[in-house]
Amino acid sequence: MRFIIISCLSFTLFGCLSLEPELEWEDVTSDHDPVLNVFGLLSADSILTSFIRVHRTLDMEEAADSLIRDTIGNNVFINYTSRFIIRDAEVIVTNGLNEYIFEYTDFSWNEDQVFQGVYLYSGNDLNPQPGETWTLNVTTPGGLSVTGETIIPPLPQISSEELPDSFQLDQTMEITWQPMADNYQIMNIGNYLGYFGYDDYYGGGFSCGLWQENIIKPEEESWTYRRDICDVNYYQEWDEDLLLLNLMSMDNNYFDYFIRYGEVEYSSSTIGEGGSGRSFGIDGGIGVFGSVAIDRHWIPMIP
Repeated sequence: MRFIIISCLSFTLFGCLSLEPELEWEDVTSDHDPVLNVFGLLSADSILTSFIRVHRTLDMEEAADSLIRDTIGNNVFINYTSRFIIRDAEVIVTNGLNEYIFEYTDFSWNEDQVFQGVYLYSGNDLNPQPGETWTLNVTTPGGLSVTGETIIPPLPQISSEELPDSFQLDQTMEITWQPMADNYQIMNIGNYLGYFGYDDYYGGGFSCGLWQENIIKPEEESWTYRRDICDVNYYQEWDEDLLLLNLMSMDNNYFDYFIRYGEVEYSSSTIGEGGSGRSFGIDGGIGVFGSVAIDRHWIPMIP
């Protein structure tokens, strides 16, 4: 499922460069004061892991990367590390009763997620509940700090009892859920074989027309789902497949950042990865501190 919305921006320049008249260059400097760029997500879901990512902005004179030399045995290894990333911040999340300290990790993975350069909570007692207000506090040794606040959204609920026992490729299916009064939701649907990369392994066709996303407004309660028409024939030589339904509710910060204002993650020469200069649920810096909850269901598929 797509939790986080990522847009890849590519720029291609065409044309001829004229060397006349002669150009004069001058150094560009900036008195910009760095601020923290934070992406924080609290999950009220047992599978999706909560995490906090802490970057800082750079001024025009700072390089984006630092050169690091490591000596292992008689060998010298040269690596580049991002100067955007803050690795020694104090990151605390609290619900007003208990504090949860998130610690930095360069790399972490489980059966469902891979994390790089984020802060994670190592305990198993972090359990945000719908309607609770959670706050974020981030401070760095260099004196930068931000605070954040999110209200955990209601738990989404797919009406699984009204779904068919199996799904045929040419079938139309009515999907219903418990409507919400104030919170937006997102429904993602796709097939198991396509999700785990069998499209690439077998040359395509597993997920053609099946993967769809629907942004659900408050008080909406149904969606008619059918496979989209596509030019690729669905790969028929499979023993079994599953149609996966994921319904995610989101708080206002998450909705505003990704949907209402169309914010996207990108890499900027001064802001860093994952930010655009706005703040949603963040005070004292830029970025977003949001929360989500998820309900899932799967249906056996037949040709």
